[in-house]
Amino acid sequence: MQQRLDTYFSQQGRFPRIAVEDGFQFIEYRSYEEARRMRVWSEQNFIVLVLQGQKSIETGTGRYELGVDQALFLRKGAYVMSEVPLERGVFQSVLFFIDDAFMERFAQRHSDLLPRHNRASAAPAIALQVSAPIAQFYHAVLPYFNTPLNEARRRGLALKFEELLLNLIALPENEGFALYLNGLLQDKPSIPSVMEQNFRLHLSLQGFAKLAQRSLSTFKRDFKAAYDIPPAQWLRERRLKQAAHLLKHTELPVTQIALESGFEDASHFSHAFRNYFQCSPTDYRKRAAEPKH
Repeated sequence: MQQRLDTYFSQQGRFPRIAVEDGFQFIEYRSYEEARRMRVWSEQNFIVLVLQGQKSIETGTGRYELGVDQALFLRKGAYVMSEVPLERGVFQSVLFFIDDAFMERFAQRHSDLLPRHNRASAAPAIALQVSAPIAQFYHAVLPYFNTPLNEARRRGLALKFEELLLNLIALPENEGFALYLNGLLQDKPSIPSVMEQNFRLHLSLQGFAKLAQRSLSTFKRDFKAAYDIPPAQWLRERRLKQAAHLLKHTELPVTQIALESGFEDASHFSHAFRNYFQCSPTDYRKRAAEPKH
């Protein structure tokens, strides 16, 4: 099952949140029990800053382990997350959700501070080096969680967040994030990078087009140019290949592999797997484990 983050936080009234303006909000997240491998997706880019405990985030291309005062920038899309409370039994983090328009405006205002070369980062996640001013940012905005926001305070928070972003790109270690901002001034993400990161999601074509920052007609045209097969066929085959990889290289139960590969129904997964590989998932795993002669 996949959990849409904005829906989750809107349904859970127990998490303090600050909606600064359209497309930009802070959320303080706390958990008191261990959470394992929750599949989530977000329609907005976001930064995770861990304050207590440990968090693990898996993307389509790697795994990131975050401890106290460590942060990660994630593009909108799908991820697998788990978290572990430590010491006082609390996991605490702050999430900053930022849409493309806000980030583009920031990149345009401060383009002179971004890399001069025609380079960009297509990575779904970018580890962020946290300096003292960055770590202190949370404490600077903490009083706002319990203060009614008028327009003057909203603008003040927007300026504080802009200061946070400036502190991030001021550090040479955060060149990857600066390259991401550089890319906003150049071109849209490639179809393969979007699809490889998000093939596990159950979205309409319009949803995938939105992640790719394209109209539906442009998405269909660019998808055909990239793969030369219909999106539905590509998604089915990519999910099946992911399932085959997990069957071969992990000991996860078949039902969990079905979910983690993008299938919501285990019986549908087994039927599709048999049609594609000409054997059941269980038989495929047994054959893969047999010694090669």
